[in-house]
Amino acid sequence: MKTIGSLVGEWDVTYATAEPGPSDTAGLTWRPLRGGRLARSLAASAMLLSSRWGLVSVHDPELLPAAIVRGFLRRPTVFDLHEDLPAQVPDKTWVPSPLRRPLAVVAARMLTVAERVMTVTVAEYSYRALFRTTPPVIANHLAVERLPDPAPDGGEVVYLGDISGIRGATAAVRFARGAGLPLVMIGRCSTELRERLEQLAAEGEVGLELTGHLYHGMALSRIAGAAVGLSPLHDVGNYSHSLPTKVLEYLAVGIGAVVSDLEGTRSVVGGLPGVAFVPPGDERAWE
Repeated sequence: MKTIGSLVGEWDVTYATAEPGPSDTAGLTWRPLRGGRLARSLAASAMLLSSRWGLVSVHDPELLPAAIVRGFLRRPTVFDLHEDLPAQVPDKTWVPSPLRRPLAVVAARMLTVAERVMTVTVAEYSYRALFRTTPPVIANHLAVERLPDPAPDGGEVVYLGDISGIRGATAAVRFARGAGLPLVMIGRCSTELRERLEQLAAEGEVGLELTGHLYHGMALSRIAGAAVGLSPLHDVGNYSHSLPTKVLEYLAVGIGAVVSDLEGTRSVVGGLPGVAFVPPGDERAWE
């Protein structure tokens, strides 16, 4: 949605994504992608290969193969890389374990091909090392004018972003238990993990709300009234050297952040007021 905000003034924009749709559709056409992960990916791939679009901007790594085909067809395409894709593949739980390392190699090769046939942008300077050329960096920073108004402390702990084990989901519940505060987790979560978190919260007498995915503006409004935001990432793959956007979002709306002590995070927010560091992966430390 951040990219869309800069395009709607000059382009007719069609935005394809899974439901629920954006809360504000002014200036754009929204096309819902329905069904499971595979069905949505196939529908999006078919859509982006169409010649009707003057330009296609792709953010989802799962759509990179189709984007490369579109590039070979000489149709204007932009791939916006927001993660170290080869480093992340081994940690994708939905990919069968025997396929993860081979797919990481394939992902690295696809990035090399992508820079030959389309425009590539990256969200962090460290990602340039994945390419032979030097792609432009478009930092994933917040637009100040779109921040929500300050909100009173609602006495909640918040976790923003996709919810998984290596993102520290269970550590978030343990932190809320230690703080004696309810926990709101905003992001996509598998059914299996949801059940595990609900059980862990019940055992620790933690009030837990799993909102599912919220669009950016809605998510920022929700976290603005929290007591503290969490980023309990494990020290694996991409998380080790990248700055989690959620940390900047917590600070931008005026709440403190308790974060894993990772190189990429400390290099940017180390020493700032309102930030506390905790050893990554040590669940006892998060209590």
